Amino acid sequence: MHVFRFLLTVLLLTIVGHGLAADRSFTLLHTNDWQSRLLGFGPNNEYTPGTTDDDATVGGVARLATLLKQRRAAADERPVLLLDGGDFSMGTLFHTVTRELGSELRLLSALGYDATTLGNHEFDFRPDGLAKMIDAAARAEGAGLVPILSSNIRFSAQQADDDRLQVHQDEGRILPYRVVERGGLRFGLFGLMGYDAVEVSPLMTPVTFADPIDVAAEMVRTLRDKEQVDVVILLSHMGVSQQPDGSWRGEDIELVERVPGIDIVVGAHSHSVLTQPVLVNGRTLVLQAGSEIQYLGELHMRLDEAGVPRLVNYQLHPIDDALPGDEAISAQVADYQSQVSARVLQPLGYRFDQPLAKVDKTLTRAWDDPVLGNLVTDALRQATRSNIAFTGNGTIRDDLFVGRTGVQNVSDLFRIAPLGIGEFDDEPGYPLIKVYFTPREIKNILEVLLLAYQLRESDSYYPRVSGIRFSYNPYRVPFDRVSRIWLGSAEQGYQELDMARPGLLSVGATSYVGSFTWLISELSKGLLEVVPKDADGQPLAMIRDAVFDREPQKEGIQEYKEWQALLDYISRLPDLDGDGLADISSNGAAAEQRLLRVASLAPTELFKYAGLLQWGAAALVGFLMVLIVWLGFRLRRRRVST
Repeated sequence: MHVFRFLLTVLLLTIVGHGLAADRSFTLLHTNDWQSRLLGFGPNNEYTPGTTDDDATVGGVARLATLLKQRRAAADERPVLLLDGGDFSMGTLFHTVTRELGSELRLLSALGYDATTLGNHEFDFRPDGLAKMIDAAARAEGAGLVPILSSNIRFSAQQADDDRLQVHQDEGRILPYRVVERGGLRFGLFGLMGYDAVEVSPLMTPVTFADPIDVAAEMVRTLRDKEQVDVVILLSHMGVSQQPDGSWRGEDIELVERVPGIDIVVGAHSHSVLTQPVLVNGRTLVLQAGSEIQYLGELHMRLDEAGVPRLVNYQLHPIDDALPGDEAISAQVADYQSQVSARVLQPLGYRFDQPLAKVDKTLTRAWDDPVLGNLVTDALRQATRSNIAFTGNGTIRDDLFVGRTGVQNVSDLFRIAPLGIGEFDDEPGYPLIKVYFTPREIKNILEVLLLAYQLRESDSYYPRVSGIRFSYNPYRVPFDRVSRIWLGSAEQGYQELDMARPGLLSVGATSYVGSFTWLISELSKGLLEVVPKDADGQPLAMIRDAVFDREPQKEGIQEYKEWQALLDYISRLPDLDGDGLADISSNGAAAEQRLLRVASLAPTELFKYAGLLQWGAAALVGFLMVLIVWLGFRLRRRRVST
């Protein structure tokens, strides 16, 4: 009997011990940067969530829903958290109705996310647009709306433009932090927007964001000391980047190094695919799952005897055609799709799933793949009927995937130029502007575009142009490196631009990219001068004065959106094979390089188009050379005389 009792006690202690161990472990599932990518990576007409193993597309929120069910089931009794790192909106046609429907927030809620945070793109429709998005989602979801965590958001006491958004904070939809109790553990969650994300969000005014490091330290104290949580998790819209030596740096890592007490960082913003967590300070794990619902991250941790969470394992699950899409989520997405067509596209003669064009290969945004950049700038130039058009590579937001057939729907083409909001009409899309400059000012604009690319060393800043080709000489001084400009086109021929040419040249651009021309004097520290003008040569005070009026016979300004100009331009391309679809060429004139690097010490290349900077630098070099020769001569004479 005593032996039986002893064995029974051991068995019970073993069972309890296993139970306690299970209670001290958890699973964290995470995504980031949805950017309204509710369908798989295109072409959209090949995305088939209802079946498996029959397409090459990746992503799709319906497939994500299925994977979440699988991973929750695999966790068994272990508590599971589902978190998102922000930028859930903006990037596809779905975002055009997000203020009316709150689509992305409703899907986050339907999938059972425990929290998300705000990214920079949530402010692309200004604070009032974000407020409307939350309004719509709250009406549909009620108490089931996903909590939005933003610890360092700050509202203006002087300006009213963010009042409607502040109401959501007052009513508890935007929170500084949240405590979740699950499986006997207390999880403390908070959210931050980083410096770079704020810098690229000009439309968030008058909303501001406090210093993330100071706020993080405050949140850790609150969650650890006041809330007595077991695990502190930061939802961070900051980012990381891989260094040449393979290590990872960035705002996420720098913050954790300075603020102890954070166990896990669910990262975002940089779209980094971290196949394994980055370990910082020997304790904190930094995660990020790529972007646009291509991956789901799964982290399994266990608290040790001291209560410190330790990594058990991590897996980055691909979301692809091996996963069937959840039928209910697919139906919800289909409803949003039909509303996009009805509300946004049909008045313009398009629909969401309309086949419009074909490509013969995948067209990318790489700096040495010019087809897509040429396509966009040609569309801007034709839409505004300008001599020249320009943009930056970073404003081209997606590749065109050839898929099996090369057919591109309206929804695929929209993703190339999806961002922005009107200056007058408050509708989705950057409006086009048309401004006028002298030939010398055109050179100055190109100098700034060129230097921005060279300083940033990023494809995002690579200049894309139409109506001109230009070369630069890296041996010349910054702000005076453009050595040749040719005006025209590959089809009609190019002619070298004379800097003394009388009259003005018209330039078409988006309001976002074109606005920098008002800042060139400031950006160049007064070394270059550019004055945006109207057709009569009168200076334009601000960007609104330059917005292109598509129908001047109508009252008011009829904005022409970049995405619509692109669709209109592509729809008019020739149908070369008679299948009823425009053909986007990837060779010949469509593939010409319009920015040429000509490294030369030949005087004609060193001084062609040269301004005071290059001549001044040459004079200084000449003076120094003469001085060196003179000093050498004097030294030689002194030696001879002694």
